[in-house]
Amino acid sequence: MNEKIKYLIFCMETYKQHRNLTGAQVYVVFKKYHFDEYIIDLYELLHIQGTKRLLEELDEYQYSQETA
Repeated sequence: MNEKIKYLIFCMETYKQHRNLTGAQVYVVFKKYHFDEYIIDLYELLHIQGTKRLLEELDEYQYSQETA
């Protein structure tokens, strides 16, 4: 399996636990805010950061999408 896809799955599981969501809810959020594309596009930067920073990045990106 591609390393970027593995990392995307890790991010989805981490986000699911952080937000206490179901898998279906995470899928909807990731599609709505294009988190999947964001994570794949920035894989080289994101995968070297810690989990806490990853979640902060996703929160910041979501906020930027909501206010755009």
